[in-house]
Amino acid sequence: MVLQLEDFGLDPSDGPATESEPVELPSTPSVVYMDVSVVPEHDKSGLASTISSLQAEMWQLRSRQRNLDAKRREALDRILDIKGSIRVFCRVKSADERKVATVPISIEAEKITIRSVGTRKDFVVDRVFSPESTQDDVFREVQPILRSALDGHNVCILAYGQTGTGKTHTMEGISDQPGIVPRTIEELFHQISQDKSASFTLSMSMLEVYMGSLRDLLVHRHSSARSFHWIPKCNLSILSSSDGVVEIEGLTDVPVTDAKQAYRWYARGKHARSTSWTNVNDASSRSHCLTRITILRSNDAVGGGKPVSKLWLVDLGGSERLLKTGATGQTLDEGRAINLSLSALGDVIAALRMRRSHIPYRNSKLTQILSDSLGNNSKVLMILHISLGDDDAAETVCSLSFAKRVRAVEANRELSEETKKRKQQSITELEQHIQEAEEELQRVSKQMEMAEKLIQEKTEILRVAHQLPDEMAPETQAAEKPIRATHAVPVPRFMASTECSRLRQKTAELTGRSRAMSVVDRRPIDLFGSQSLSCSVHDHVMPTKKKRTWPCKRSDPSPHCNTPNESHNIMDSKGSSLPRSKKVVSASNPNLRVTLHRQHRRRMSDLI
Repeated sequence: MVLQLEDFGLDPSDGPATESEPVELPSTPSVVYMDVSVVPEHDKSGLASTISSLQAEMWQLRSRQRNLDAKRREALDRILDIKGSIRVFCRVKSADERKVATVPISIEAEKITIRSVGTRKDFVVDRVFSPESTQDDVFREVQPILRSALDGHNVCILAYGQTGTGKTHTMEGISDQPGIVPRTIEELFHQISQDKSASFTLSMSMLEVYMGSLRDLLVHRHSSARSFHWIPKCNLSILSSSDGVVEIEGLTDVPVTDAKQAYRWYARGKHARSTSWTNVNDASSRSHCLTRITILRSNDAVGGGKPVSKLWLVDLGGSERLLKTGATGQTLDEGRAINLSLSALGDVIAALRMRRSHIPYRNSKLTQILSDSLGNNSKVLMILHISLGDDDAAETVCSLSFAKRVRAVEANRELSEETKKRKQQSITELEQHIQEAEEELQRVSKQMEMAEKLIQEKTEILRVAHQLPDEMAPETQAAEKPIRATHAVPVPRFMASTECSRLRQKTAELTGRSRAMSVVDRRPIDLFGSQSLSCSVHDHVMPTKKKRTWPCKRSDPSPHCNTPNESHNIMDSKGSSLPRSKKVVSASNPNLRVTLHRQHRRRMSDLI
């Protein structure tokens, strides 16, 4: 197509082109405009086929994801079974510089030896942390058991030991050295974010066992109450179901959606805990502090695990020698209560070790709460705390003896070196299987994300191809909202209205209105004084009767003539009287007849 510049109103002298030089324009525009809603029919069928195939691929990926997760969980359970469902760690606190340790104590990787007065006592544990060990070293050994809590097992982590050995430091820590509880919260939410095979819902509770009673540490505090006048809620009761599940009635259980929110609740409960000064510790814990994290796992097609599991993080009060602590008064009573509950815990451990039919869980509130987390199908980790000080030698031996009884709950814990090597080799192979399964799970998760994104894109193109307006979706959602709101709170069947009940209600309303018409509030009639009548009749009329209107026959308009739009009541609640010269009787009902004195009697025709 050849056009001259004059056709566009341009002067040839304005540009380099001359009159003899034609300007050739492209026959098609450089930018192609296409209506996306105009899609051929075969493309629509192709899109639908693509979406169907992608959905089938998503189903296969989800199935593979569940299988990989089942293999990972099985390998982890086997590792924990090899290591033992009840494990005992020991953390050693360095002696005070002012106290020289005269009792020789040797520390190895899994054994502590104490020599005293020609005797030697060996105590074997699963892991020993020297005084140089950090909070990271301790949590690195605790971390694998947290996966069991997400897999559906009840897990209990206890800090045990004499007072002043660093139990609270291990569990809580400080700002630059966080303890097990803050690290556990962070690790749980990290693993939940990485696990795409199921969805998790977490909630948190905190309580303390103080002098034999339970105190809720997360109870809502009244805004007018001061912190030092605030006493935690104590009206808590322990309930046990027939299958052994324990629940604490009245305990505050707050949902937590992220680690920061859980930190805030934990800090609140930690500040409400009971502490006191003793000769051994400036801030001695005077109770057992229990933190419970309830985990609900949903969308899980793999069997073998309970949908709800509990993770207990327990900071036990320290066992005390009353002569050593110098406690008196209430502090003395608190120390006795702590020792009694720890003794009850020892009785439970002894009964479990002896495989007795009756386990004395109900001897203490502490053991009763933890009864479903210390038995079968549960994972228990006890972190024993001892001190190297000379004054603490006797308590150290007692604590290590208790740890020995705890490890003896599971039989065949004493193994030969060759057996230990075989176990360690099996654990290494299982850990390799877990790592491979986790890597494959990550690849499957990425494929699922890509497939989901493609399904959304293809669905949007198909929606545009069928010319479905966007306004239909909001209208549908808006129409569904009232229905959902109505069914959000279902009414019991016996409270639902029936046809008979609605008919009885309507009949009662009509009867009430008819009775109201017959009621006339009469006031005193002064016939010989003001010669007036005051009557007040209710305005209720039967809905079945038609209201009749009487026209006014007087030539001049009178304010006393009733019209259809005017009210028929002539008296207010205070009453009034008419002048003697005007003898007019007005009533709200034209059918009302009143018999008066002869000189004031009027026929009905006079009122028309």
